[in-house]
Amino acid sequence: MYGINKMLNGGKLMSEFKYKLGIIGAGNMARAITGGIIRGKTLNPRGIIVSDIDADKLGGFKDAGFDVTADNKFLTENSQNVLFAIKPQTFKSAAAELADSLKAEAVLTIMAGIGIGAIKAAFGNINVCRVMPNVPCLIGKGICALAFDGYKENEKDFVFGIFGALGETIELPEEKFDAVTAVSGSGPAYVYTFIDALIVGGVENGLTCEEARRLSISVFKGAAELAEKSDRDLDALIKNVASKGGTTEAALSVFDKTGVKDGIRQGVAAAAARARELGK
Repeated sequence: MYGINKMLNGGKLMSEFKYKLGIIGAGNMARAITGGIIRGKTLNPRGIIVSDIDADKLGGFKDAGFDVTADNKFLTENSQNVLFAIKPQTFKSAAAELADSLKAEAVLTIMAGIGIGAIKAAFGNINVCRVMPNVPCLIGKGICALAFDGYKENEKDFVFGIFGALGETIELPEEKFDAVTAVSGSGPAYVYTFIDALIVGGVENGLTCEEARRLSISVFKGAAELAEKSDRDLDALIKNVASKGGTTEAALSVFDKTGVKDGIRQGVAAAAARARELGK
């Protein structure tokens, strides 16, 4: 059965799709999403199709049991829900190509800066869910922010099922998504930068690279979990480590002088501004 079969059911015209979910784009996040679907058993892989012009990227999806295609129009004609997992810079051309072929009930997007309004302008009055995932979704430890438009509450369960398998989910209004992009979407790169600096500092002070790497990564994992589980705020947790006149206080004093916290805040602001630019 290909395409949409129209059939009468109780006098009503019904639509039956070959695929529950079609994913346009076969990059890292598409791999994370399909991997989560497999782990969480949210959908049968045969109910999903992935499209991309890169045959090598599609090979892994095919091996995992998903249908694949290089034809975006075939995907949009045959999928009940279509997820755009492409670069935001390519959306306008993709939307122009697919506007007449998309027959889905809902469009999902993980494209930074592409708002719900842009999706509706391209495809009409359709249910839209804008999603901002992050890289740790690849191992099921990410967080996805979700903004819905047009969905009934019970219709959201399908989307939460998909992205809940990637880690945590949080529903937010769309107007917060530039900040979400800057904090959680780009945030892993900030963390990796800080880890890298810790490793370099450790090596410069006598550790091997492997020793410094193990210590630095473990510090982030443990500190983050403690921050999550503790009933104390971050200032209290900092003071708990930084005794007066001690080693931690010496390091924090340098951070203050070199503007580490202010630099991070400015970086987040720059990322949010870029997200807004991508949406224009």
